[in-house]
Amino acid sequence: MTLGTIDYASSYFKYKTPTPIRGEPTHKSLKRLKLELQANASSVETDLGGGNHGYLGLVLTDQEYATIPNTQPFIAPQYPQPLVIPANATQIQALQLKEQHEEQKRLYLECKNVEKALLRHMQEAIEERYIGSLVDEYTNLLTGDVPTNLEYLEYNYGRVRSEEVTQKEQEVLTMSWQPTDPIVLLTRPIEKLQKLATQAGIPYTDGQILEKGLTMIRSTRDFEYALTQWENKPQQDKTWANFKTHFHEAQLQLKKIRGPTMQQAGYHHANALAQELSNQLQQQFTQRDEQLLSVIQALPGLTPASSSSDSEDTPSIHAANSVSTDATQLEILRLLKELKTEIKRSNDQAKRMPSSDRQPKGPYPKTPDDCTRKRWVKKHYCWTHGLTNHTSDKCFFKAEGHQDAATMDNKMGGSKAYCS
Repeated sequence: MTLGTIDYASSYFKYKTPTPIRGEPTHKSLKRLKLELQANASSVETDLGGGNHGYLGLVLTDQEYATIPNTQPFIAPQYPQPLVIPANATQIQALQLKEQHEEQKRLYLECKNVEKALLRHMQEAIEERYIGSLVDEYTNLLTGDVPTNLEYLEYNYGRVRSEEVTQKEQEVLTMSWQPTDPIVLLTRPIEKLQKLATQAGIPYTDGQILEKGLTMIRSTRDFEYALTQWENKPQQDKTWANFKTHFHEAQLQLKKIRGPTMQQAGYHHANALAQELSNQLQQQFTQRDEQLLSVIQALPGLTPASSSSDSEDTPSIHAANSVSTDATQLEILRLLKELKTEIKRSNDQAKRMPSSDRQPKGPYPKTPDDCTRKRWVKKHYCWTHGLTNHTSDKCFFKAEGHQDAATMDNKMGGSKAYCS
């Protein structure tokens, strides 16, 4: 193949055609364009700049390229001077000098043609009116190198607005991250948010960035111990780099305890939510029942007996109707009639606090000491059920001989299930 005739776009580039930018370029569209240019430049191999990132140095500034690990300064080759072979050179020496000169020309032309392909990619992506000042009137191609042209576009069209930062922040804080996910899926979006805010001229403080990461960690409800350790660290050790290391190690420790799939992640969170929901519902039912009962007792013609027997429901309503025909009272009575059945059902269920002189049906079986059934909540001791989610005096399904005063320290002959 003749030197300098390779079509790098079709032969090497990942993005053979650019993503079109319709209308005026924005920060988002220019960021996409730069990512395409970086991927394309990296697709063509070269020993320049350390040899690991292809021609990426043609797209990044020297400062940006220097931040990449395991790289050397990227220095584009210059066109070699005319070949001069000394008169006293041997044939072998002359051949070596000629080969070196040809290799220098090849490297220069390869680098130059890759750069031209990258510039064409940029030019094809953007409407001409936005880059007209960058186009050479004779060649109709972009002048200058890729970083210079990108800097021009970013300065004139790619400034980040504060609204964009706010929107990105909401996306980051509401994204779903689970303890089974790599920690980088949590930290990288926050780092990108910080970079975006810096470009907008409103950078976050170190403390703000840390708090965003801690908020996402707390929301999993799986890192209480690691969070406690973090809070106990000296203030000078609470850096972003230490945050990533600390919670990465905590995640590895959690994986050792729960297994590679961490299948139990979130189980105790679900139990806590279920218990909280149960308590809230019980409180709501209790308050509602008390309010309805007080309304029933306050109505003319209704007695306590009328609120405790379904058979007396109709006479009670007739008596109330005979006292007053007020429309509001009639509406109250209608609602009461519809809710009476539900109130009676609630009174019979375990979630209603039983009266001191009333015992639930039973006796119920006592949990065997060697019971192996899975039990998620084991916070309190019950004489009948062993270690469970309620105390002995709050048990609604008591076995024969149940002792309300039994505790974990004084079982009083109660069940030893889940106590070991």
